[in-house]
Amino acid sequence: MKGCAQTVLGSVDAGELGITMMHEHFLWDFRSFFNEPEDPRNHAKAHAPVSLENLSYVLLNWAGCKDNLVNTDTELAIREAGLFKQAGGKTIVDVSNIGLSREPEKLRYISQSTGLHIVMGAGYYHAFFHPPDMDDKSEDEIREEIVVDITEGVDGTGIRAGIIGELGCNWPLRDNEAKVLRASAGAQNETGAPISIHPGPHLDAPFEIMDILEAAGADAKRVVMGHMERTGLDDDHLTSLAKRGCYLEFDWFGEVRPTFPHGRVDVPSDGERIKKIAFLISEGFGEKIVVSQDICLKHRMTSFGGPGYAHITSYVQTWMRELGFGEGDIENLLVNNPRRILEFV
Repeated sequence: MKGCAQTVLGSVDAGELGITMMHEHFLWDFRSFFNEPEDPRNHAKAHAPVSLENLSYVLLNWAGCKDNLVNTDTELAIREAGLFKQAGGKTIVDVSNIGLSREPEKLRYISQSTGLHIVMGAGYYHAFFHPPDMDDKSEDEIREEIVVDITEGVDGTGIRAGIIGELGCNWPLRDNEAKVLRASAGAQNETGAPISIHPGPHLDAPFEIMDILEAAGADAKRVVMGHMERTGLDDDHLTSLAKRGCYLEFDWFGEVRPTFPHGRVDVPSDGERIKKIAFLISEGFGEKIVVSQDICLKHRMTSFGGPGYAHITSYVQTWMRELGFGEGDIENLLVNNPRRILEFV
């Protein structure tokens, strides 16, 4: 695998990946997050399919609409992914793993149908999605599960994962989540695979995660720290984290201001995201940033009025040029940085 990236159709030369979205989902089921609205006037909206009639409600209450939280329609995923291909995209990293409705055979079908390279995730999402026997699993058992997913294939399909993640973490971090992080560091050492992190929503969470990974032997330069825009946009924290060597991932492009089940996070606009990335480039970290849209809810798909997988390729990169980004900066964000991450070492 050295020098190659691993997709659901097999290994490819990392130089063939082209424009890459580093953090997406094609199929998902987050119905465990569903919140029944307290206001009885919203009950009908909460149990109706996502549509123009309830979209304004869904945008502000994503967990308050059950239909918004699930997509099992492979053909819908193919149509949506096709828009990214039409806009010049070549590769999508689907970071669904154990607990996140990972579907290797369906991902292979989506890849075959669209002509896109698709990289599949391994490992475990956060504690709310762990299997009932997670307390009994040893670190070595989890490490071996991840290694098998990468070297042999998932669940006997022969379809192999190409990234460890997204590894889900809460704040405060749960014991089993820390166990998964340590196991993933061991699996990285065995396979040369990159790691993708879903940190808890706190400024200190990424630093705690990096401490655990590095103590367990992980290569910081092979770690992607996701959800920067909802974990914290303080300049000092961003530069301090970048100095740890990991990649910073701004992966909610196109998102508005959602209400979360466990508290509100006011998500920045795309313009604010772009300015933060420009700041990091000016500080010398242009080769340590990747971007994506994290499509994992129906209201984020173009079929339901959302930005879709092609939002960055179709609109954001033009916006970046208008704000003074050089072509080399954009090439790093969309092509070069993802290639370095996904290439096995």
